[in-house]
Amino acid sequence: MNEPPWLADALRQVRGLATRLPHALLIQGPGGWGEDRVAAALAVDVIGLPAGSVAQEVAHPDLRWLAPEDGVIKIDAIRLLINFLMQTPRLANRKIAVVAGAERMNQNAANALLKTLEEPPPESFLALVTGAPERLLATVRSRCQRIEVHPSRTSEVLAWLAQSGADPAPTGYLAVEYGGAPFAVLDAIEREQTPLWPTLATAGRKPAAGRDLAQALRDDDLAELAGRWLRIVHWLARHAPAPSIAPILAFAAALLAVRRAALVNTGLNRPMQLQRLLLLWAEIWPQLPADAVPRLD
Repeated sequence: MNEPPWLADALRQVRGLATRLPHALLIQGPGGWGEDRVAAALAVDVIGLPAGSVAQEVAHPDLRWLAPEDGVIKIDAIRLLINFLMQTPRLANRKIAVVAGAERMNQNAANALLKTLEEPPPESFLALVTGAPERLLATVRSRCQRIEVHPSRTSEVLAWLAQSGADPAPTGYLAVEYGGAPFAVLDAIEREQTPLWPTLATAGRKPAAGRDLAQALRDDDLAELAGRWLRIVHWLARHAPAPSIAPILAFAAALLAVRRAALVNTGLNRPMQLQRLLLLWAEIWPQLPADAVPRLD
């Protein structure tokens, strides 16, 4: 895969740190912009893997890559990681652990990791990767040196996606749904994810179809689905005439409330919540800009 131009500065920074690495790095960005890719480049350099190695897939005794499981990082996983960091390197001269989606650590996990950040073991390094740094404990953030990934222009992102072989048909729609985040878009395309807009258009034009559509979407992660839908709604609000903005934003508030509930309540009745949202959506549909299609070109 070709190197994204917007990662050039962050990659240059981490490669420059390989020989004088601080104990803990926080690699942060908007999420979906290649933050994991920067951490992978760092890990490859730290333990001397061959160029082009994919750190997430390498079985190496001096590398650990931890990602959320079922949307969360629990204390048991962090304890195993701490135990790894306390050991002496086995093949390389040093070791590194990467925590992807670090904002998904629960309170106990974050507190456990904080103790290691306060008393770091020698020749062991930690990289926390996050697309939501504000959700990390301030005390964790303060003990890490930061590397920032910055978003790029839409035209540059779409050009990079095309060069990466992304199917152009869904790309424009998914770019809106994922806030223009190129790696999130690419992942959705590789999973053959269908853009949400055709379903929403059907629900708006045919309110009676709401129940069937809610059932069709029942297996989707509700928080992620609501997030994608919310970005579409915000796009429409930016393109709507002034009289239509208030009802669109009112719907956005209802959608945001469901997303927040889904993040903390895994037992939420998803079909019921989706059906309610689709009924509200049908009510505001006539007020949406008729010629606006949420697509980036």
